[in-house]
Amino acid sequence: MKHKTLATLVVLFASLGGSLAIAQDAASLVRGGRLYDNFALENKGRAPNHPNPVFKTKQVRLSAADSWRCVSCHGWDYKGANGIIGVAAKQKADPASIIAILKDANHPYEELLDETDRADLASFIVSGQMDMPRLLEASRRIKPVAGSTDKVFATVCANCHGIDGDHLRQTQPLGDSARARPFEVLHTIINGHPGGNMPALRTLGEDAVTRMLSSLQTLPSINLAASIANGGRLFDDWQLQSGGQRQALPHPSYPAKGYFANAPAETWRCKECHGWDYKGNQGRNATGIHATGIRGIRAMAGADPEKIVGILRSSVHIFGAVMKYRDLQDLANFVSYGQVDMDALIDPRTGVARGDAARGAAHYRTMCAGCHGMEGRYVGKRFIGRLTKEDPWHAMHNILNGHPDDNMPALREVDNKVVADILAHMQTLKERP
Repeated sequence: MKHKTLATLVVLFASLGGSLAIAQDAASLVRGGRLYDNFALENKGRAPNHPNPVFKTKQVRLSAADSWRCVSCHGWDYKGANGIIGVAAKQKADPASIIAILKDANHPYEELLDETDRADLASFIVSGQMDMPRLLEASRRIKPVAGSTDKVFATVCANCHGIDGDHLRQTQPLGDSARARPFEVLHTIINGHPGGNMPALRTLGEDAVTRMLSSLQTLPSINLAASIANGGRLFDDWQLQSGGQRQALPHPSYPAKGYFANAPAETWRCKECHGWDYKGNQGRNATGIHATGIRGIRAMAGADPEKIVGILRSSVHIFGAVMKYRDLQDLANFVSYGQVDMDALIDPRTGVARGDAARGAAHYRTMCAGCHGMEGRYVGKRFIGRLTKEDPWHAMHNILNGHPDDNMPALREVDNKVVADILAHMQTLKERP
């Protein structure tokens, strides 16, 4: 919805009194801060589906939408990012000069921002920037009592974020965010989320903001083991695991002549391109109906999960448009930390588990038989013994991570030798008529 023009607002608030005009000024500042973060979300619109032609940095992989965000060029501390100068020097500039810059050749936003958008964004740049490094240093000098929570957070924020800051899957747990990306968190505390209903705390002042950041940095981290296991289930079928809508169109990166091109939801499953052995076209997916010619993810083992999140959100994967942030984070953690060397557990030529079936029988009876039965009940329409012989890599992935949208336990923290023994025993189970 378009806002009234700035001139109309000035006349209106001048007639209602100075305090209301000040409130409008603050509203313009925080809205400008949200536009700076992500103008498309703030306006509940769509960013262009092509990269910003001005964003030419090749060292950073961004989705097309992210290349249009002000923060991608000018940074959360407003001092510049990705080799582009910041906006910090524009504080106290003439707002009209900022509006003119927003219309020049380096800012092709003519059809993306209206007059009020430009006025609010200029208002933020001229009057709304805070000294982020100074606020961060001030927060570090505050020593919260162990186990305590900032009162403002406990009353204003915890209803949505949870008292431990990990309730929303749309975002990383707040403790991790505040420690890893403090400038971004400060900007969001001050201005709120673009397009969301998070209150902006700018009017509470810098002291409250610095105390909150200090408190957030004491909140618990994500449970990495749980994140990796969930990421493994997302790798299997994120649409099922996250309860999302099955995709009706094929994934743009899936080959048009691929076997599953006419089964759109299948083309969106990570395993379909990268394989249960994670080697893509260098492994089991080199031939057969699952062959796509796409390389696997083995080379990404040990990579920075945040960089993997960036790849997942890129124009190649476009998962940022369909998955929540926490799911992206979990999937990235699986890719980085959760892959196992399948060749060490399963003979890649014969598919026979490299375990002791006799030892595995005892483990199977204690950990698996409660659900699958002593003789191995069917999973869907497939008998366990047959499934583990026909596709042991699939079975091993599920043993380690569980099934999507199912209560099967993930045995990731069990010794890999024990897991191989269990799979070896499963391969001996006989199907009865």
